[in-house]
Amino acid sequence: MRNGQNQTNLSRKLNLSKSLTILAMFALLLAATPQFAALPGGISGPSVGAGCNCHGAVSSDEVSVTFEGLPEEFIAGQTYLVNISFEGGPVVGGENSGGFNLAASRGTFTPLDDSVQISDDSATHTESGNDQRSWQVEWTAPSSDKVSATFTLLVNSVNGDGYATSEDQWNRVDLTVQGQNAGSGSIMDIADPAWLIIVGALLGTILSVVYVLYRKKNFGKKELMHWLTTTNHKDIGLLYLWTTILFSMIGLALSVLVRLQLVVPDNDFMTGDLFNQAVTMHGAVMVLFAISPMSFAFANYIVPLQIGARDMAFPRLNALSFWTLLLGGLVAASGFFFGGAADVGWTFYSPLTSIEYSPGSGVSLAGAGLVLLIISVTASTVNFLVTIANHRIPSMSMWDMPMYTWNILFTVILMLAVFPALLGAVLMLVGDRVFGTLFFDPSIDGTTWWLHIFWFFGHPEVYVVLLPGLGMAMEVVPTFVRKHLYGRKTIIYSLMIASVLSVLVWAHHMFITGIDPTFRKIETIGTELISVPFALIYLSLIATFYKSKPDFTKLPLVFVMGAIGIFLVGGITGVYLSSVAMDVQLRGTYFIVAHFHYTLGAVAVMTLGGIYYWYPKMFGRLLDDRLGWWHFWLTFFGINLTFIPLFGLWDMPRRIYVYQEEAGWGDQHLLATIGSLVVFVAQLIFFWNFIRSMKHGEEAGDDPWGGHTFEWATTSPPPPHNWDEKPTMLCSHDCDDCGCASGSNDGCSGCKKALNNPS
Repeated sequence: MRNGQNQTNLSRKLNLSKSLTILAMFALLLAATPQFAALPGGISGPSVGAGCNCHGAVSSDEVSVTFEGLPEEFIAGQTYLVNISFEGGPVVGGENSGGFNLAASRGTFTPLDDSVQISDDSATHTESGNDQRSWQVEWTAPSSDKVSATFTLLVNSVNGDGYATSEDQWNRVDLTVQGQNAGSGSIMDIADPAWLIIVGALLGTILSVVYVLYRKKNFGKKELMHWLTTTNHKDIGLLYLWTTILFSMIGLALSVLVRLQLVVPDNDFMTGDLFNQAVTMHGAVMVLFAISPMSFAFANYIVPLQIGARDMAFPRLNALSFWTLLLGGLVAASGFFFGGAADVGWTFYSPLTSIEYSPGSGVSLAGAGLVLLIISVTASTVNFLVTIANHRIPSMSMWDMPMYTWNILFTVILMLAVFPALLGAVLMLVGDRVFGTLFFDPSIDGTTWWLHIFWFFGHPEVYVVLLPGLGMAMEVVPTFVRKHLYGRKTIIYSLMIASVLSVLVWAHHMFITGIDPTFRKIETIGTELISVPFALIYLSLIATFYKSKPDFTKLPLVFVMGAIGIFLVGGITGVYLSSVAMDVQLRGTYFIVAHFHYTLGAVAVMTLGGIYYWYPKMFGRLLDDRLGWWHFWLTFFGINLTFIPLFGLWDMPRRIYVYQEEAGWGDQHLLATIGSLVVFVAQLIFFWNFIRSMKHGEEAGDDPWGGHTFEWATTSPPPPHNWDEKPTMLCSHDCDDCGCASGSNDGCSGCKKALNNPS
């Protein structure tokens, strides 16, 4: 009985196995059944992607396909007329002639008549188009020209005898059309001269660091670990200084790329996309990762010394700030090697930053770098505020603080006020790109929303960059003029007023955006008013020279005087832009480029003066004078040669990478390019001087300039703990105003004269 059941079960299993086999064969037969045919309803089905298996196993060269109308490179959003036709194949013997299916990875198709229809996002023939062998369809390119579109065209030639396909034939054409900026500069090509400059700048900075470390005595694992883990404010300051100098060299190399592209009309030195990447990253690197954080290099090193502190309030937070900055800069610039860097301009205007118009990783990497930068800045600002407020020596009141420390105080207050706004904007931008939010969607006026947030940060950022440079000038001038800084309290009050006004006049960057006319008038008045406190500061610096004998043989003073002259041009041209009428004409032209660079060029030259001034304090040696004079004159001459011609290009839009000879802009761009090369060579001289003097420079002693602030009261370089005994404020003269006697240590907080300036 059991054996019978076993046989029955075995028989059932065999029958089931046969059934499954038959079913599988039937499914395989279905898969081989024609699914891609010149049917009256058009060609469609799962075999479209694999070829036309309904008219034979392989394509036939006897069917000659014509596929015309697509450009070599498409323009974003442009519509193109596509012509499709074929010849050859079987002779028509019935009601059908042939069919087609055209698929594209990007863009959209639009039928022009009833012979074509859209099915599954592909263009194919209709019933009425089934009796012809040529068709037309429109293809609208995607809204971004940074991508490529892949086309697959399948045509079949039929004899019209229904579904009998034994004599039918088919063929296939594959085509890829790039956008105008698709892939340009996104893959490193060492044969490209532009890429040689980018890679050369990066390798040069790396080799420079290796060379410095190699020349350094006893540099090994122990010292390497020291620099990787140090929390001493002076070490952090030097790390900031090295990093920002190297970022400056990268930014300058990118500016040379831009100038070489524009040196002559109709130039093809760079692609449009690589040009846009160079412009964007030049601005972002120089403003956000070079000049701005360079203030923290000197602030970290000098401010604790000037106020008599042994270190920053939060040393570990200070180290975190530096490493976050370095990582942020590297992440932002890494886009060059990962599909292309950000190419939307350093202002990151919406909707250019949307995933639709910037589908690559460049904008996302730049956003990640900015987030890290803002974390670094926020941590540093809190650290400096606490240090300045709570770590001054007891005998130093706020009013007794040196002017550089005052300027850093206003700088970090501004940073703490405006950088969180940028962080919010960047996070919203990430939301739009990654999570599909609509914060900056143009359809709901998101573009204007971005402008308000960005320029609320962007305009005060100019003063964030400027104030540390002015603070350096306010230390250098009294030292080499041997007089008190004229109008010290006036300058401090002017800095207060300018700091407040700087966050209230952001919208003068938006005069042509359609903002409320009354608001525009308020912003115009505010923009004109902000020039008043800076004029007072400027005049106070000049007045300090009255009846003095300045030592113009000293390079720190020479650089500061050059910066004062450059800043005058930047300031005056900025006043013009406060006028709505002039701003409408000049906005977005090279006049703006020249004005902006004259302002920041002054900051850069002031900062160079600060480097020459405090280099002996940091390294115990002087920079070479002969190389320093070459550096100054080439820098001063190069800046003016670069940007004076650009004021004449008030009719040329900026951020265009090619122009025609008939425009008449060639001569100005030629001069500007020569000037930029001169500036670049000057900075190479400085860089060599900086490295060489660390070991071979003349020994400076503790106070080579006869400085008057506390950093000169200790050794050069200072010991790790700064002071063997904390200093105290001493009155440098007899003062009837407060009753202090010379040499007293009661702080003299009521004295009307600047006690930390020379008598």
